[in-house]
Amino acid sequence: MQITYLNHSGFFIEMETAYFLFDYYKGTIPRMTLEKPLVVFVSHSHGDHYNREIYHLLQQHPNTRYVLAKDIPTKKLVAEWKERGVDLESRITSVRKNTTQKLVLANGNTLEITTLKSTDAGVAYLLTYENQTIYHAGDLNLWYWEGESKQYNENMTAAYLREMEKLRGKHIDVAFVPLDPRLEEHAFDGLKIFLDYTDCEKVYPMHMWGEYGVIERFLERYPESEGIVVGIEGYNP
Repeated sequence: MQITYLNHSGFFIEMETAYFLFDYYKGTIPRMTLEKPLVVFVSHSHGDHYNREIYHLLQQHPNTRYVLAKDIPTKKLVAEWKERGVDLESRITSVRKNTTQKLVLANGNTLEITTLKSTDAGVAYLLTYENQTIYHAGDLNLWYWEGESKQYNENMTAAYLREMEKLRGKHIDVAFVPLDPRLEEHAFDGLKIFLDYTDCEKVYPMHMWGEYGVIERFLERYPESEGIVVGIEGYNP
């Protein structure tokens, strides 16, 4: 598995028989061979996770499928592409929270997609493919804001823990989890809880708004995560 960090929460994964693209916002997508199918995942419709340019990938890579959270409107989009002679609707799988479904790719292999409920918008993805498990949180995080009320933050904490319970003890090969410095002293909470609840081999922090030093600060506080939490120094412009 080869992983390329693109920008913010965007990642590109090359598996042995397929490519996965998550929450593309901006960045240079690596070159792909036409033999491998591409699956593009969008966790929700926020502009820092969703760029409509992803549909132009069809022109370069015909074997492209889209897995979109239900909050992303597709009716107008499908109509626009139909005018261009492209049947986009047949390539889109819309997913709701707390569901599991299987998607057969163009290579005949099956991708299992499980969703969790985000604590902000849309879904988080838990994928099984080629005997590997991949987790992309989207905006599922413990959004504990100092400016919010005690009740808000208690509800947020409870909501996040409910979702993490669904992952308790689960082996995950690669995860992409928010580490947002805007949360100040609570920036580490969501990632630390995720690590406590799961058996995860590698975690790529994301949603850092360019402040990559937050990874080093996390590892200084939790040195036991060294070798699990992966450092990221920049992005693909």
